[in-house]
Amino acid sequence: MVKGREIQFGTEADIEGRPCPDSLSEWIDGLPEDLIEIVNQLANSGFGAWTVGGCVRDALLGAPIGDIDLCSTCPPEIVMDIFGTDAIPTGIQFGTVTIKGRNQHYELTTLRSEGVYRDGRRPEHVQWGNSLLEDLSRRDFTINSMAIDLARKKLYDPFDGLVDLSEHTIRAVGDPMQRCDEDGLRIFRAYRFLDRGNLGLWNLNVELHAAMQSKQPILSKVAIERKWTELQKVLMGPHAASVLKLMIEDGALHHVLPNAQFVNPTILSLLEQYTDLSWTIKHRLAFLLVEFDGKEVHQSLKRLKLPNTLLKNTSEFHGFLGHVPKPHSAALRVFRYCLKEDAELHLKFQRILIDASISVHGLGPLSGKVDEIARKWVELKPQQTNHQCLVDGHWIMNRTGIEHGIRLGRLKQWLHRLQIEHDLTSVSEIEMELSRISWQHSEPSTWPQLRFP
Repeated sequence: MVKGREIQFGTEADIEGRPCPDSLSEWIDGLPEDLIEIVNQLANSGFGAWTVGGCVRDALLGAPIGDIDLCSTCPPEIVMDIFGTDAIPTGIQFGTVTIKGRNQHYELTTLRSEGVYRDGRRPEHVQWGNSLLEDLSRRDFTINSMAIDLARKKLYDPFDGLVDLSEHTIRAVGDPMQRCDEDGLRIFRAYRFLDRGNLGLWNLNVELHAAMQSKQPILSKVAIERKWTELQKVLMGPHAASVLKLMIEDGALHHVLPNAQFVNPTILSLLEQYTDLSWTIKHRLAFLLVEFDGKEVHQSLKRLKLPNTLLKNTSEFHGFLGHVPKPHSAALRVFRYCLKEDAELHLKFQRILIDASISVHGLGPLSGKVDEIARKWVELKPQQTNHQCLVDGHWIMNRTGIEHGIRLGRLKQWLHRLQIEHDLTSVSEIEMELSRISWQHSEPSTWPQLRFP
């Protein structure tokens, strides 16, 4: 790759640009060296290249920059030749090649024109082009349809994205009906872009909003995984409750989470009031769907094709929300052991749900001595005992004469529970507990297990 900080001039764009504002010029001056080297290689090979999309938008907003994307007049096959082993053909049929920099990867997409969209997802054919204007005209929203020539320090904004940034408006490029027809996912993306984090909740352009409402049937053609990706970003936003409320009013949420279409408005108010960074995606999903039966929620989450771990953890936490721990130290130690890092947040959720009289799992509001539980929780000392059971099956067999089987396994669970309940730290203490419990004359199915509830 070409060394040096100077940026080489590549092919000029086919539209008029304007000088970059000072904030953008400073951003360009601070760009990574490996990105400059990529742009220079394209320029020295006779092609134009521009930073485009979200990185331009976020640089103008002064927001943190995520991925830096490029578009270029260079066809993908030539991109592969120029960058060799540093090029990955991630979506070469659509003109996209990922280029490996020293510290990050850059996605480069060849300028293109497209045929008709008949499936609401992708064009029937793609043709490589040389027009930056045509390329920007097929993008979703005006705030994402700006590009920068790094060498000339020119900003290309043919659809007045700067105006919409200043007015905090999400507006489609061109005809919003056509944009939604081309890719139904743009409906969900528009909702997601409303939440601009520290910049607040933005506005939907009236024509775009009408198109989003009118074109919702096309959402059935969008893969559930793509819809979930957008919904997940909505849920993790600081203004998630307001965006979800609009999605429910418009009937859009039904296309990804049918249960959530009937969420109690109070739940959304509580989300808005209490959500903070400690609420991960599983916590937010579980709280949003807390009124619904666990089996029903599990089926809805399974339909989203979530990763198995997220599906299991969300369903499990949702199930825990239907139970309030008893207000004594032994029960709280078991509760802490079983819920691990979720224990404290679970108690916070319980107080919120009880105070608001929210029906949980379709069984009515919870009841519990939340003040007493909170006091006991604060007084609870850190766990001293080992997380694993201090005794094994051989130890139990030697002292009880029980052979391998169900009775042995269940007795070990009982002893492990006693170890956690009383925070026992030695085998001699376990032996004392064994002498106190009546395991000889009772059925294993009645023995306590180490679980919550």
